[in-house]
Amino acid sequence: MSEIVVAKGGKATFSCELPDSSYQGFWTKNGSNLNDDGKRIIISQSGAEHTLVITSTDSLDAGKISFKTNSGGVEVPFQLIVTEPPTIDPVQFEKASQALSELKTGSPMVLRVPFSGEAPITASWTVNGKAASGGHYNIKTTQSETSLTLSNFQEADCGTYEVLLKNKFGEMRIPVNVSLSDVSKVSFESVSVPGQTVQKSSTMVIGQDVEIPSKPTGNIKFDNMAANHFTISFITTSKGGDIAEYVIEKSGGGANGWQKCATFKPGEKAVKIDGLNEGKRYTFRIRAANAAGESEALESRAVTVQKPSQSPILDAGVLEKLKGDQCLKSGKDFRLKIPYVGFPLPIAQWSKDGKKLNAKGRISSETSDKDTSFAIAGLGAEDTGEYSLLLKNKQGSTNASFKIVIIDAPSQPGGPMEMSNVTSTEMSFSWKPPKSDGGKPLQGYIVDRKDSKSPRWTELERVSPDTLSYTSTGLTKGLKYSFRVRAYNDEGESKPLLSQLVLASGPPGPPGKPTPGKVTSSSIQVTWSEPQNDGGSPVTAYYLEMREAGQDWNMVPSSHVKGMSANVDNLVPENEYEFRVCGKNSTGKGPWSETEKPITAMDSPEPPVISESAKENLAAPVNFKAGDDVSLKVPVSGIPRPTAVWSLNGKPIPPNDKRFVLVASKGEAELKFTDAKRSDGGKYSVVLQNSEGEAKADLNLKVTDVPLAPGGPVKVIKASSKALTIGWAPPSDDGGLHVTQYLVERKTCGDVMEEWSRIGKVFPGEDLKMTSDHVDKGTSYQFRINCQNSLGNSPYLTSADVLADDKYKPPAAVDAPTVSDVTKTSCVVTWTEPDDGGSAINGYTLETKRIGRRNWVPENSGRLISDKTYKVKDLSKDCEYQFRVTAENEGGSGPHGKESEIITAKDPIPPPPPPTDLDVVDKTDKSISLTWTASKDLEPILFNGYYVERRKDGANEWIKCNEFPIRSNKYKVTGLPNGEKYFFRVRPINDGGYGQACGTSLVEVKQLHEKPKISFDSSFQQKIEVPASSTLRLLASVSGKPTPVVRWTKQGTDLDKRGVILTQNGVTQLTIRNLAKSDSGTYELSADNPSGSMKKIVSLVVKDAPDPPCNIKLGEIQDDGSLLISWDPPLNNGGTAVKHYCIQKRDAYSRSFQTIKDKVTGTSYLVRDLKPGCTYYFRIIAENELGRGDGSQSNLLTVIQKRGPLRIEKMSYDKMNLSKPAKISLALKPIKVNERATAKFTCAAAGKPDPEITWYKDNIRIRANNKYSILNNYGVCTLTIFDCRSRDVGMYKCEVANPTGKAVSEANLSVLSNGGRYN
Repeated sequence: MSEIVVAKGGKATFSCELPDSSYQGFWTKNGSNLNDDGKRIIISQSGAEHTLVITSTDSLDAGKISFKTNSGGVEVPFQLIVTEPPTIDPVQFEKASQALSELKTGSPMVLRVPFSGEAPITASWTVNGKAASGGHYNIKTTQSETSLTLSNFQEADCGTYEVLLKNKFGEMRIPVNVSLSDVSKVSFESVSVPGQTVQKSSTMVIGQDVEIPSKPTGNIKFDNMAANHFTISFITTSKGGDIAEYVIEKSGGGANGWQKCATFKPGEKAVKIDGLNEGKRYTFRIRAANAAGESEALESRAVTVQKPSQSPILDAGVLEKLKGDQCLKSGKDFRLKIPYVGFPLPIAQWSKDGKKLNAKGRISSETSDKDTSFAIAGLGAEDTGEYSLLLKNKQGSTNASFKIVIIDAPSQPGGPMEMSNVTSTEMSFSWKPPKSDGGKPLQGYIVDRKDSKSPRWTELERVSPDTLSYTSTGLTKGLKYSFRVRAYNDEGESKPLLSQLVLASGPPGPPGKPTPGKVTSSSIQVTWSEPQNDGGSPVTAYYLEMREAGQDWNMVPSSHVKGMSANVDNLVPENEYEFRVCGKNSTGKGPWSETEKPITAMDSPEPPVISESAKENLAAPVNFKAGDDVSLKVPVSGIPRPTAVWSLNGKPIPPNDKRFVLVASKGEAELKFTDAKRSDGGKYSVVLQNSEGEAKADLNLKVTDVPLAPGGPVKVIKASSKALTIGWAPPSDDGGLHVTQYLVERKTCGDVMEEWSRIGKVFPGEDLKMTSDHVDKGTSYQFRINCQNSLGNSPYLTSADVLADDKYKPPAAVDAPTVSDVTKTSCVVTWTEPDDGGSAINGYTLETKRIGRRNWVPENSGRLISDKTYKVKDLSKDCEYQFRVTAENEGGSGPHGKESEIITAKDPIPPPPPPTDLDVVDKTDKSISLTWTASKDLEPILFNGYYVERRKDGANEWIKCNEFPIRSNKYKVTGLPNGEKYFFRVRPINDGGYGQACGTSLVEVKQLHEKPKISFDSSFQQKIEVPASSTLRLLASVSGKPTPVVRWTKQGTDLDKRGVILTQNGVTQLTIRNLAKSDSGTYELSADNPSGSMKKIVSLVVKDAPDPPCNIKLGEIQDDGSLLISWDPPLNNGGTAVKHYCIQKRDAYSRSFQTIKDKVTGTSYLVRDLKPGCTYYFRIIAENELGRGDGSQSNLLTVIQKRGPLRIEKMSYDKMNLSKPAKISLALKPIKVNERATAKFTCAAAGKPDPEITWYKDNIRIRANNKYSILNNYGVCTLTIFDCRSRDVGMYKCEVANPTGKAVSEANLSVLSNGGRYN
C-alpha cells in the first residue's frame, strides 16, 4: 500500500499503471465509489495508466483510496493522510498589505499575518535576517494571527521582515519587504500554499516510472518594480529529476495568456525582466523544467510596473545661479527651490559648514516629486556660511553647494578688552576684530570714554579698521575710567565692547635695593624695602628675578611675591648671582631695583644633622646573609664635613681594624666589611662630629645563617625491645631564621657497611622526639639529628649507642595542674608528682594551648623542667589558655597529663564601687520602678552592669530580678503580688566580681494614686497663628498615677490620622505637617486616669489665601448689555480679612479668563458691554494679605438681545424704479494682529434695494457665532474675529448682492505667533 501525505487544501494525485490499456476499473474511498465531478475530483486514463486527482483536500478525504479492476480482481490500494501545516489565506494576506499602503515616517507600523493550521503554531519574526528584539518591537501571536508593531516608524526601520510559522506538520516562511520611495510602501510577498503529495511507501509498481519536477515552493519577491530595472528574487525549490532550469512566465500588460519572459538556472537568486510597460499590472509564475517536462507553476501576486527609476539630477540653470555668494539682508527670509528629475522620490539632506541641519524652528525643507526646497526665516549674522545639499535615492545621489553672506552691521569687536601701560594720566587698551564684518568691509572703529562721575560717553576718535589698540591721554589721577569700542560699516554700527572700570594711577616706584639674608651653598634669602612712592595705588605684589653673570634674567619664584623677602633654592654652590625686584599695584609693574654686587652661594658652618626621615629609615633592621658584603650608610649634613666613630654593641670599632672600612663622604657616613658572620649582627652606633657639634644614630644589623646543631645530648625517652624513642633540644642558634624541620636518621651499631637511613621528620611546634619502630631486641642503634631553615641544614647531633631492650616503665599521667597569679602576660603553673613507674623522674614537659588553636606548644624551649612549678610568660592579653604536664624517666615519657582549667590572660580587676541614691519612683499593683545613681569612681570600660535583687519580708534569700546585667540606671520589677512587701538592692558587677550593694527599706507593692497634670513650656500661647504649609508641633508634659491615657482631639475628633502623636516618658507631642486652612480650629489635649482627668485647650489659626467666594448670583441682562453680579464672602477667609475681589470672564470658545475689574471691595459688580449672541462664564477671586485664593466660577450665561415689537406702517408711494446695483464703496484692508487678539474687517456697501451681505473665509461661508460677530449698520459691514490663532490666517471676502448686481472685496489676515513670525 502506498502512503500519500498531503497538506490540507493541497492536491493529491493517485496513479497506477496496469499491464495494458484493456484493464478497466473504478476508484473507491473507504469502500464507497468516487465519481468525477470535473472540479474537485478528476478521474482520467491515459493508456495503461489510471489517475485520480483530488484538487483541494480536506480532513474528510483521509482514509483508504483504492483502484479496483472490473474483472480479474486486481486492487491497487493507497492510504491518504491529510495534514494541516501552517497556511496563509491570500485574500486576508492582501488585505493586510493594503492596510499599510499609507505608511509614513513617524507613524506606527503594524504588520499582520493571518494564518491557519493545526494548533499549536509558533511564530518567529526576524528583521534583515536577525531576530526581532522585544524592546524595539511589540510581537503578539494568537491562534489565527501574528503581528509585529513598531510605534515610531523611521527610515532606518526599512528592510525585510520575515515570520516563520511552524507546527508538527511543517513550517512556512513569509517575507514582508518594507521600503520608502516616492510613496512609502509595504510589499507583502505573495505566498501560495500548494498541497504537496508525498509517497512514503510503495507496494505496487506496474511499468516504468518517469518523474517530472514537482511544483516549486517558496516565495516570489520583487526587488525593484521600475520599468527599466524590474527584478525578481526568489527562494524556491522543486523536487524531481535533475532540474535543467526554471521558466518565468508573465500575464497581463494588455496581452492575452501567459508568455515566457525569462529563465534562470538552479542556484541563481535573482533575474531581470525586460519588456514591461510602465503602469501596467502583471502576474508572474515559475515552472521547474527537466528532460521529462515542466512542473506545475508557482504564481505570484499581481503587481503594477512603476515608471523607470533614475538617480536624481538637479536643474543646471539653478545650480549656475548658486555659484556666486548669496548676499542677503539681515531679518529677511531666504527661500530656495531647486527642480530635479529622478525616481523614486529622493531624500534631501542639508548641511551648513559640514554639520547636518535639522528642519525645525527657523529652518524648513521639503522635497516633492519635482523639486526640493530649503528656507530660513529671519536671517541673522549666524546664518552666514557654506551650505550643501545631498539628494539621494536608491539609484544614486547628487549634491550642490552655495554660500550665504548676511549683509548687516558688524558683530561686536572681540574681547575682553585688555588694558596696559596704565598711569595716572594715560592708559592703553586693545581689542580683537569682530567675528563677522556684516558682509561688507569694515570702515573702522569708534572709541568712546566715560569716567565714573559722568553719565555720558565722550567720543575720543574714529580709527582705521587695521587699528586694534588705543592710548587715552589727559586722565585725572584717582578717577576710574571705562572705555568702549564699536565697529562700523556701510550698514551701521555694532554693539559696543565695554571695558571694566580702571583707576587712573601709575605704577609704583623702585623698591629698596635687594640685600642678602641667610646664604647657603644651595639657597639665598633676598630682602628689600617698599618703594617710597606707590604710584597712587597700594603695592599688591613684588616680582623677583635672578641671573648668573652674563646670563638672562629669570623670574624666581614662578609667581609674584606678596611680602618683601624671598628664598631662592636649587643654586649651584660657589656661583655668583645677581637679583632685581620691582613692585606692582593695580596699574602694573614699576621700575626694577638691582643688587649692588653679585652674591656668592656659600654655606655657613653647621653642626651635623640627621634628618627625622633618615632616623625613621635607620630604625628598621638591616638584613644580610652570612658571607655577604655589608654596607651601612647614614645620611648626614654639616659644615665642615663630620667625622664618624662606629661601635658594635657598645664596643668601639678601631679605625685600624683591617676587616672594617670606614668611609666619610659628602652627605653620608659609611661602614663596610666583607664575609658577614652571625657574630657581626647587633646594634651599630655612629657618632658624627665636627667643630659645630655632633649627632648620633643607631642601626640594627641582622646576619642570618644555617642553624647550629640541635641541642644535646640526645636523650633516650623510652627504650624497649619493640621501639626506641629519643629526644633532643632546639639548637642554641637558629641562624636568625625559623627552623622549618628536624631530620632524624638511624643506623645499626657495628655494621660498617650500613648507611644512615632517614626515619622521619619533626616540625616546629611538635614534640622534639622521634620513635623508631622495627628494632631487633638486643641490638644497639645510633641516631643523628639535624635541623633546617630557609638557608640550609645544620650540622648533625649524634647519639650514643641505644640498646633495644625492656628495662623501665614510663611514669603515670600527671594530674591537672593548678594556675595562679594570672596577669595579662604571665601566670604560674603548679602540679604534683605522679607514679614514677619504678624509675626516678628526670623532669617534666609543660605544654600550653591557646583556645581556638589545635597545637600544644612546649614551654622552656622544649627542655625538661626539674621543678613542679613554672612561670609561663609572653601570654597575649585577653586570650584564653590551658596547660598540661608530661613526666619523663628512663623508661620514656609518660602519657600526657590532664588539662588545667581555662584561664584568661588579664590583670586582676577590682570589683566596681556601689551605686547611690536608690529610690522607688513608681508603684503599681504588680510592679515597682527603681532608679539609682552610678558612682563617680565607676570605670565604664571595665563595667559589665547591674543586677537588681529582691528579698521577701521575712525571707533570707535574695532573688535576681534581671537575667543579664543592665547598664542603665533604672529598672522596673514586674510580676509582683499585690500587697506583698519586699526589700530591693542593686549590685554592680565587672570581670573582677560583684561590688557592694545599695538597698532600699521595706516596700509594699501597691498602686500610687495621683491626679493627671498637663503643663506646656513657658513659650506656649493659648492662640497660635501659623502660615499654611508649615508644621505644627505641640509639646506638653503629662504626669499622674497610674499613667494617664493621653488623647489629642479637634472638635471632638481624634487626630491620630491627621497628625503624628508620640507619647512616652511623661511627654506627649502632636505634629501636623503641611498645614492647611482646614486645620484651623480648637484643639484639646486630655489626660485621664482613675484618680481624675485634666484638659488643655489650644486655638489654631492657619493663615492662607481665602477660599473661593460663595453663591454667585447673575442678575438680569439690561438693554445696554450690562449685568449685575453678586456673591457671598468665602466661608474661610484664610485667617485674615478679605481685602478685595477680582472679577474675570471668558466666552465658551476661549479657554482663558480675562480680568474685567480688579480690587473690588464690595460683594457685587456691574459688568458692561456684553455682546449679544455670546456665551460667558464669570469667575470671582478673593484676595487677602497672603494672596489670592482659588476662583469660584458662575454658571453659563448666554446674552440674548431684547427687541421691541415690530411695527410696520402702510406707506403710500408712486410706482417708480429706484433700484441700483450692489457695490463696494469702501474696500477691505489687510490686517495683522498678535495671537489671541481680536481682528475686525470693515467695508462699506451700497445699492437699491439694500444688498444682502455674505462673508467668506477661503471661499467657505462664515456664520455668526462665539467666534465671529457680523454686523451691518446702514451699509457699514463689519466682521469681528475673536481670539485669533494661526488657524484663522487666510483670505476673507465680503460679498454684497441684490437683484440688480453683485460686488466682492477681499483682504488677508496675518497672525503674529509667539515666535515673532507672521503666519
